[in-house]
Amino acid sequence: MDLNLKGRTAFITGASRGIGRSIAFALAAEGVNLGLFGRDMARINAAAAELRGKYPQLRIAAVELDVADAAAIKPAVEKAVAELGGVDILVNCAGGAYRGRLAEIPDHLWEEYFAVKPLGLIRMTRETMPYLKKSTQGRVIHMSGTRGREPHGVQVMSGPINLGTLSITKAMANEFGPAGVTVNAICPGSTDTGRWTELVGIRAKEKNIPLAEAEKELTADVPMGRVVKPEDVADLTVFLASARAAMINGCAINVDGGRSRAI
Repeated sequence: MDLNLKGRTAFITGASRGIGRSIAFALAAEGVNLGLFGRDMARINAAAAELRGKYPQLRIAAVELDVADAAAIKPAVEKAVAELGGVDILVNCAGGAYRGRLAEIPDHLWEEYFAVKPLGLIRMTRETMPYLKKSTQGRVIHMSGTRGREPHGVQVMSGPINLGTLSITKAMANEFGPAGVTVNAICPGSTDTGRWTELVGIRAKEKNIPLAEAEKELTADVPMGRVVKPEDVADLTVFLASARAAMINGCAINVDGGRSRAI
């Protein structure tokens, strides 16, 4: 299947680890040039070096960026555009949510996390949109989360952060669709990253049980019987970035093995 991705350029925030890193490698395998954005320059440079070694034909820019820093976004985008010549695909992968109940989360943490998503995501999209509009295959893909549709008391912050991301996805799809740019969201369930390891450890400590038992409990309500792998999310990202997804716009697609109960 021709995805019409070879020679295109993608910018990925949160690209140094986890889902963002997997997306970078999946797009590189399709011949996509990459702008890798992240706060930890050592990790970003390491990912870029590995990608250059595996795909020497590609152009790869490593750019330091904390998307919570509003003033830093424009120069970071301009730097990547100067190195790569433009952008066809934006993947907003930076951000997360603090795990805890309402009374456990002080105001400064709400402000810190919201500054990354959805605010950082909004600003990153705003700065790249003039370039995306020039593409013949403009794509924006936001990483959201299943708690945007199914809030939970122990993860109270995840609800508004991800619901806000879903709302802005739909609004952007309506605004930029006429310019030929699609905007979609992916909602991963619990994913096998460093954060998953932390959550398993928290559950084990809370219940005083072995790590293996804690992980089994956390995946018990996943019909597919396992946690999501970053590669599962990366595969969908590649498809949404492709020519084959031209009429998928304003959608939010779960990658959670059927765990979510919302329709």
